[in-house]
Amino acid sequence: MRSGRITNLDKEDVMPKENYAWYYLGNGIETFGINGKPSKYEMKLPGKDEILARVDAVALCASDIKMIRMGNDYPLFKNRDFHKDPAILGHELSLTIEEVGENLKDRWKKGMRVGVQPDVYMSSVRYCMGVNVDGGMQHYILLPKPVFYSDQGETIFEVDKNLSYASIAQLEPNACAEASYRAWGRNEFDKEGSILIYIGPEGDQEYMLDKELEHKKVVIFSKGNKTKKYPENAVDITSLNDAWKEAENGFEDILIVGNIENEEFEDILEHMSDTALICWLAEQETDQMIKVDIAKIHYGKNNWIGTTSKRLSDAFLEEKQRYELRDRGTLLVMGGAGAMGRIHTLRAIMKDNPPRQIVVTARRRKRLEALLDDFGEIAKKHQVKLNIVAMEDPDWRKELRSYCKEEGFDDIVVSAPGTEPVENAVPFLKKDGMLILFSGTKYGSYAKLPVGYVASYGARINASSGSTVEDEKKVLRKIEAGQYHPDQNVMAIAGFKALKQAVEAVSQGKYPGKVIIYPQLDDLPLLDIHQIGDYDKEFEGAQTSGWNREYEEKLYKKLKKGE
Repeated sequence: MRSGRITNLDKEDVMPKENYAWYYLGNGIETFGINGKPSKYEMKLPGKDEILARVDAVALCASDIKMIRMGNDYPLFKNRDFHKDPAILGHELSLTIEEVGENLKDRWKKGMRVGVQPDVYMSSVRYCMGVNVDGGMQHYILLPKPVFYSDQGETIFEVDKNLSYASIAQLEPNACAEASYRAWGRNEFDKEGSILIYIGPEGDQEYMLDKELEHKKVVIFSKGNKTKKYPENAVDITSLNDAWKEAENGFEDILIVGNIENEEFEDILEHMSDTALICWLAEQETDQMIKVDIAKIHYGKNNWIGTTSKRLSDAFLEEKQRYELRDRGTLLVMGGAGAMGRIHTLRAIMKDNPPRQIVVTARRRKRLEALLDDFGEIAKKHQVKLNIVAMEDPDWRKELRSYCKEEGFDDIVVSAPGTEPVENAVPFLKKDGMLILFSGTKYGSYAKLPVGYVASYGARINASSGSTVEDEKKVLRKIEAGQYHPDQNVMAIAGFKALKQAVEAVSQGKYPGKVIIYPQLDDLPLLDIHQIGDYDKEFEGAQTSGWNREYEEKLYKKLKKGE
């Protein structure tokens, strides 16, 4: 199935002849593992532009479960013959270098501990470890050429040996959360693209369009008097249907001048590009809610701006480009009791000038109480009021409103998939607040968003999908500085043989936080951190203080694996 060679690292250190991996055969959890077990294959020697690394830890991700459930329906698994080419999942990794290819020896050495951004592009081709490239659900992993020569440069980086394997494995999910608080879309028009200019019934006479509109394609639809001077290449149309013919892949920029009906706005947004900048010069203050395909926002790189000042440049003012949580404001994490919601919550608690109040919602109270148990003391230390609202309670909306009053929350992070959480969250957003659509969902999922707030009050609508190596490095710097402790989010640990059991537990929603797999510890059972003292009294402290590097070292010593 897979082949390779024995690798001798040096005279005293000989690699095992075989590697062990959990194969996924493409048809649900029942086909995770061959006969429910890991398989062995001959160890492979790295090529000139590759590195062989030991997998010290791999964190399980909801995306792993999604891939297992979807099989060939998952985009990067399309048309894959899993029986000829089984997948090795696992993209949240902590690694130690074992052998370095000839062309990389000046930069990388045996024994270095490293983190890696698993999703990269080389020559615009996507290589995603744990998906279409072998991931970390194995003892050793071969890091391929794109990791070192991606279109963005190296996506591997050295980490401090004093940090836990678990924290490094969590760099990627924490980086995804971190990426939510930076710009993904453009802050300026794309002059190399196309722009649709919609002029409302009142015309453009009162508006100052004091930014260049010199796009390669300019399309104008006007329902009122057009008095401004527009580029000579502008195409005037009499029907919006004619506009779609002018930009088959959607408009890179959309400028709305004046009043617009919801139906027309929604029609226009169906034809925005993945990287669209949407600017609305509203004629007056408006609370209009516009129905939008939220997947287009989550997976795209949009920017939503606007103003009621009638001066175009005012929509682009720096103070309107807020991406970070408001200092000492109020935060709602909608659907926040799962692993990623907990990451957002912990990040907010530990940031400089954290929100004075954080409210986390979830369906089940039990998960929320676990969050309070895990983060309550940290919140008190940082002078943050941490509250929970269980949506299984019939009066949950009334309870939630009691925390934000009529004005609403300064910031809302939606950390649950689908349109319902978005629609539940929007009524609680302050008019100048920020809405972050963090959780992915399928295309064609429509929800009403407060686009009127953006134009009238400076509200923000942000989203992100994935992360970059720079996002991971930013999280790493925070961990090294003691500003963040992802180990606080570790809910369970397991060794290699218990990996399928751990996958099943995550699939069933058994653990609200992260499950960490230690591939070098074959016989470690699946252990709940809150009950780990039952496994060995030496670990009782972890039940209250949380997981850390010290407990990892004790675990390795106990199981006689060393590091």
